[in-house]
Amino acid sequence: MKKLILLFLLLPNLLLAQEVYTNSSYQEFLSLGSMENGKQNFLNLKNGMIDWINLSELQKMEQTDMLSPHTFWDKVNKNSIGFYANGYEPFWNAKISKNKLQFISLKEKNINIAIDIKNSSLTRNFLVIFHSKDGVYGLIRSLPKGTFCEANLDEITSIYEIFIDYKGEIFEGCAYLDKL
Repeated sequence: MKKLILLFLLLPNLLLAQEVYTNSSYQEFLSLGSMENGKQNFLNLKNGMIDWINLSELQKMEQTDMLSPHTFWDKVNKNSIGFYANGYEPFWNAKISKNKLQFISLKEKNINIAIDIKNSSLTRNFLVIFHSKDGVYGLIRSLPKGTFCEANLDEITSIYEIFIDYKGEIFEGCAYLDKL
């Protein structure tokens, strides 16, 4: 695990979620920002599938583009990808898509939300801000380079953390991108 973390500290440019990489076959891959077992997940821009690419293979790829936050969000939404999130104390999980928050704590709630996407002008990190008419607010943000959110050692590590204000109670956890 220490070697993996050291590798990410040496290669900080791999950690931004809006980067596009091209392999030797000229296939384009959009970084989704999660790691597991020495692999990072990417959206294959040709077939819309999520591919897990070994870090040694990723080193051979070339970064060819950096997408704006809105273009990034449009691409993941068009490919039926959204955020999954969870946290503890109390245990909760959520699924965030284009205009829906499915929040489960003691009960499951499906909430219509509006989402704003941007890069923070202070930290330059990718931000997703969402809110509902029902008094639910949330923030998903990418962490600084070299930092990972890992709520449980058995789960995927991700560069996204999440905060949800559900009617006055604050829920904190980690988020990752995956097929809805």
